[in-house]
Amino acid sequence: MISVIIPVYNAGPYLARCLDSVLNSTYHDFELILINDGSTDSSFEICTEYAQRDSRIKLISQENQGVSAARNRGLEECCGEWVVFVDADDILSPDFLGWVSRTENQSSDLLLFDFGKTAEELCASRDMPEAHFYNRENLTEILRCVLVPQHLAEMKNVNPVSPCAKAYKKSIVDQYALQFDREIFNGEDRLFNLEYLLKIKSCVHFSLPVYFYNKHSDSSFHRFSPELLRNSVRLLERIRGVLENNSMFVPLKKEYYSYAIENLTCILIWEVFSPYNSQTYREKRASFRKLADNALYQEALPYNRTCGRLARRTLVFFFRLKWYHAVSAICVLSNRYLGRKRLC
Repeated sequence: MISVIIPVYNAGPYLARCLDSVLNSTYHDFELILINDGSTDSSFEICTEYAQRDSRIKLISQENQGVSAARNRGLEECCGEWVVFVDADDILSPDFLGWVSRTENQSSDLLLFDFGKTAEELCASRDMPEAHFYNRENLTEILRCVLVPQHLAEMKNVNPVSPCAKAYKKSIVDQYALQFDREIFNGEDRLFNLEYLLKIKSCVHFSLPVYFYNKHSDSSFHRFSPELLRNSVRLLERIRGVLENNSMFVPLKKEYYSYAIENLTCILIWEVFSPYNSQTYREKRASFRKLADNALYQEALPYNRTCGRLARRTLVFFFRLKWYHAVSAICVLSNRYLGRKRLC
């Protein structure tokens, strides 16, 4: 059996389409666990209606605690051999769960699938997809992709950070008590996937689009958060600890520090110099100095010369020189460009 876990928070306009896509699966031996995380719109009523209609649906309501707490609750309640995570505004292909259930896949510890570029692509005629197998010897390549925003040549449409378009073995989650970190609101997916990958022996990637990610203007990554710096430092500390505990920090040192620099640029663009940041000039200068003096980022900065895109290296070059106005100008332009690109 497969457990499909969907955290639900104010997803009313998109929820019915998401639930229909799961219930229209050609594979029927699954449970659908809906975690209503304190929704204040019509989401609870929609979930209730669907739960009354289909006995495979289990509805759980809790006070709003965030997506990590909702997913963790789903992991506690689910009974399937495989776990599939779905966001409440996205859709699945009808054959996704069927591919997870295939007999030849049961010896793998993780199944990776592609994201579709359009919703229509999920229903296209299917040939036998190309499969790429990974074991302990080459799993490090996937770990690198989780840390650094790049794709393996044969994994062009995989998002190695997201928990979606994947199937996890429930036995491994239980054996190592894996959970999403509730104290991290941005990057918790990356941490969970790293921890899971470090515990498994094999995985397989299918070049098959099974999941459509619905981009819209109120998606969480478009929201300004003044807590991004504190969140990011905690995330980097947790990632380093996980790598060190599994004797993987040294092999992935360059990727770790590259991610730390990427993390730094996100704070500069989306927090310090965000157009939604209402801090005064003096307060922004203080935030800038705090970042420049942070020991973790100072440790990572020397790696800027050898990794990352040119635009990022340019921004970090001026940051190392502490040229506040140059960094500010680049971040403002980057914010405008990336904001438009994410909605395309």
